[in-house]
Amino acid sequence: MTKSIDIINLMLSEIEQGTEPKEIYSELIKIGYNTKYKSFLRYIFNLKKKYGVIEKKYRLNDNDKELINILGNNIIQKVDDVLEKLCINSRKDLLKIINNCKKNGYEITIENNNMFLSKTNVREPEKISQLSNYNEIIFGIVSDPHFGSKSCQITALNEFSEIMKNRGVKHIFTPGDLTAGFNVYPGQIHDIYAIDAKEQEESVLLNLPLGFEWYVLGGNHDYSFIKRGGGYNIISVLSSKRKDIHYVGFDEANVPILKNVDLKMFHPSGGVPYSISYRLQKSMEQITMSELQSLVRGVKDKPTVRFVLAGHLHIQMQAMFGSIWGAQCGSFEGQTNYLKRKGLVPSIGGWVVKATLGINGLLKNFEAKYYMFDEIEDDWKNYKHSIPEPKITKPIFEK
Repeated sequence: MTKSIDIINLMLSEIEQGTEPKEIYSELIKIGYNTKYKSFLRYIFNLKKKYGVIEKKYRLNDNDKELINILGNNIIQKVDDVLEKLCINSRKDLLKIINNCKKNGYEITIENNNMFLSKTNVREPEKISQLSNYNEIIFGIVSDPHFGSKSCQITALNEFSEIMKNRGVKHIFTPGDLTAGFNVYPGQIHDIYAIDAKEQEESVLLNLPLGFEWYVLGGNHDYSFIKRGGGYNIISVLSSKRKDIHYVGFDEANVPILKNVDLKMFHPSGGVPYSISYRLQKSMEQITMSELQSLVRGVKDKPTVRFVLAGHLHIQMQAMFGSIWGAQCGSFEGQTNYLKRKGLVPSIGGWVVKATLGINGLLKNFEAKYYMFDEIEDDWKNYKHSIPEPKITKPIFEK
């Protein structure tokens, strides 16, 4: 059977709905499709690449999928209308459907009697308790690994993880871009080995080192699945699948690490400035101003931010800004085609920070060391990135 336009459209529709490849293949076999399963999987991959399909609807039952379809046209829906379209009478049943959709990453918002699938707002982050009850802490920083990118440096990340374990690190902060996202910049399709959200999730789940607690801030690449992928929050989904991954929100977040001591992560926008310290310096001005305003308004009785971690720029530098230590955190992604066009060379590596606080809450006996690694070309090929599909056997298709 030839691969007609109708067959291609059917495949694209099923992929976008999140139908598993083996199920698509089974249905096609029934209508005369006679290509081997391995060839079919390659063809599916090429279709995603050619048409830019993001597979986003999976692990949902029929009612969940129907709700996503109802909300997917970007029109605000009345709750009563949604109940009627779903043929259910109970708002309690609707909330169950909504909660399951949220567990699968969909940013459904209800305001008054209105419902919509948000491509701008994100849910409240996980509430993080104070990490240590002592006056000393040691933590690692792993920024911008971009799982899904062909330039992702997984070997360097594994080597750094061993260093962190030997140093006694238990907590790791990631100030953005855990995943590569999709269609973030022109030509990105050529820079990624995992195209859709599910593939990038699986790469993270299989390759993010174990033995730590990961506190992950969503960056602009992670956000692309919310903006373009129909309100899909990939960081929230990863957090639900691995207990050691903690979703702390997008753009910026404060994490309490010691008594009256916060660590702030933020993921700025824009490119690398002429002076690599400029973005961090300007941000520190705003952060200290915000701290001052909190004191004036009585929100705080003393400043709490002692550490500031900036992602996004893939450069590394550090400085003390009064009583606050700030750093551009480098990355674990090598030089993509985009960076080559910009003439930028990333700093591959991560930080290990050890700090003791004095009685007055200021840093003392402070140590911050950046560990650098050489880029390995096509390092992603050295690792597995997908959970194998169950083996297809002939009896499944016998009539």
